[in-house]
Amino acid sequence: MGNRGYENGPRHSGSRSGRSGSDRRSTAARSAARSRGSSVSGRPRREELRDNYYYEEPPRGWREGDQFQDISSYSSPRRRREDQRRPSGRDASRRTRKKSSVGKKIAVTFLVLLILVGAGFFYVFGYLLNGLTMTSITKDPAELGIQDGAMSHSQIKNIALFGLDAREDEDVGRSDALMIMSVDQKHSKLKIISILRDSEVIIDGYGSDKITHAYAYGGPELAIKTLNQNYNLDIEDYVTVNFIQMAEIVDAFGGVEINVTDDEMTEINNNLAMQQAESNDAKILDSDYLSQSGDLLLNGNQAVAYARIRHLDSDDVRASRQQEVLMGLVKSLKSKSVLDYPELIRKIMPMCETSLDFGDIMGMSPFMLTDFEMETLSIPGEEEQPYGDYNDAGAWVYRYDITAASQHISRFIYEEESPYYAGSSAE
Repeated sequence: MGNRGYENGPRHSGSRSGRSGSDRRSTAARSAARSRGSSVSGRPRREELRDNYYYEEPPRGWREGDQFQDISSYSSPRRRREDQRRPSGRDASRRTRKKSSVGKKIAVTFLVLLILVGAGFFYVFGYLLNGLTMTSITKDPAELGIQDGAMSHSQIKNIALFGLDAREDEDVGRSDALMIMSVDQKHSKLKIISILRDSEVIIDGYGSDKITHAYAYGGPELAIKTLNQNYNLDIEDYVTVNFIQMAEIVDAFGGVEINVTDDEMTEINNNLAMQQAESNDAKILDSDYLSQSGDLLLNGNQAVAYARIRHLDSDDVRASRQQEVLMGLVKSLKSKSVLDYPELIRKIMPMCETSLDFGDIMGMSPFMLTDFEMETLSIPGEEEQPYGDYNDAGAWVYRYDITAASQHISRFIYEEESPYYAGSSAE
């Protein structure tokens, strides 16, 4: 096209050569044109520049009839070529909208996948917990007996464990086994505290009585309140099983390894016979009766009978047997493959009642996959200076220093965080 090719563009139609007389301008016309800044020479008038724009040669590939382009001034030919390649007008808008549309589709797809994965997770989790009895108890600290000075820690969760001696499902029963399970993620420990069932404490509304009666008087809420008020704790949740269900839980774990003495073997068989006579749900088999002592793998019925031995020795030894069964279950759990967990959870959940919700259970689940330690404590111990006596109702009870017991429990659960920990200024 050459340097004068712009004359043939859409704004400059017709040939400029061979101008006729009619095309010639008068002197007055030329003067008017000059006043407007136009050329007065024989060259055609170039349109005046606006905003530092000028007419440049059309880009390569321009054809007659194409729209002429206003192109900004550039500092280099390279910048000019880059701008010429950039889409403009409707094309650019269309491409921007297309990118925005693609981005929205990706976001929507990701959101749908997230929802599906979440739904699948909760479906699986719900399947595993199917049959678990979840209850709702008050969350008001005052109603649960949590005092202003009670210690708590974000990484330590204290849960009351109640083992009922109910012979039938409709019988509320007493908490024959009463424990506090402390899930201590700070120190990577699972701690079990047994409170002896015959401990004399104050039960709100009932005065001085055995702690085992609190559950029968007012269910898990009153039992939790009794623990919190007497031992200055922060318990808000519980798990309950009765002993018949406990047998099924032990069987689900594949049994527990226990060293059984000759005297304990006799008591186990006595308890099996009593259990068979008292409950149709016990399902005691002839093969459950022991014929030897020593290191044995006890099934569910045998383990429950072992934990309920009460006539052989003291109540604190009985509590240690209950702890031994529970620790045996945890030991069995740690020895299993993670792949065994889903089926195990599915089996034991229908046998439990708890105030823990899905969020609580999910929050503690990763801890059970860690290599945590286990520690146990029985209250009262020597530190509490316990002694046996008869209460006003003529029942035999353990009496001891409840304040010393609460400080002992605080040290055991919170360790260096406790004001009663060894070496603490408050000790």
